[in-house]
Amino acid sequence: MENKKDRSEVPALEATIKILEYLSRYNHRASSLADICKGVNINKSTCHRILKVLENHNYVIYNEDKKQYSLGSSLVVLGARAFEFIDYLELCKPYLKELCEDTQQTVVLLEPTANDRLMYVAKEEPPLTVRVTVSVGQRFPLTSASFGKCYLAFMNESRADEIIQKNGFKQFTSKTITNIEEFKQELKNVRMKGYAESYEEHTAGVCGVAAPIFNLHGEVKLVISCLFLSSQPDLDASYYGKKVLEISSTLTKIMGGKPPIGVL
Repeated sequence: MENKKDRSEVPALEATIKILEYLSRYNHRASSLADICKGVNINKSTCHRILKVLENHNYVIYNEDKKQYSLGSSLVVLGARAFEFIDYLELCKPYLKELCEDTQQTVVLLEPTANDRLMYVAKEEPPLTVRVTVSVGQRFPLTSASFGKCYLAFMNESRADEIIQKNGFKQFTSKTITNIEEFKQELKNVRMKGYAESYEEHTAGVCGVAAPIFNLHGEVKLVISCLFLSSQPDLDASYYGKKVLEISSTLTKIMGGKPPIGVL
């Protein structure tokens, strides 16, 4: 009986997670039932039942006039509690602020998630009129931007190859690296420098440098990155790279981690 129950409940739980993740994306923040069903590939009756339960508990809200669903206030409470309870985020926050103040650029912290992606879990933005603005919760494929390069560069090579083959490369801008040999050379450069660079490869006009924070097994637990505009007149990516690397090294030590052999 227990196995049968598990088989019947797990798909519903997975469907619920997909629905919440779908509504968490900026472009889908207010979506109709039909849009959600199509976006997460769930039949209409199942999707509607799940949404009604979520609505009853204020995890989603329904706009009767527009016939659209959005995330509800209960998630704000859960998110705040999760942020309080995850110690490493609290630990990293002052260092993100320090890096933001030093560079006067947007600083982000990313964590690996399912489906070979990295997600913004914290950010600090400078008090400037013109700056890079990001949303916590936004996800990126591992084969894009400085974040992905940073994560893959320090991974077991066979596992990294597997991820690259599985995910391929999406052409985000004209500067996106889509050649596998060129991308692998970038990973070698990252291992040599200790940090990764990206110049408008994911978003036009936005550049970034990223460095890894390792766990005690020498694996990348988090990625810290500095984002800046390509149009700024005094652009010095190497300066930002060194600053990010300093902070990532400090956080690795504080969190009890250690770099892989051969990495400073």
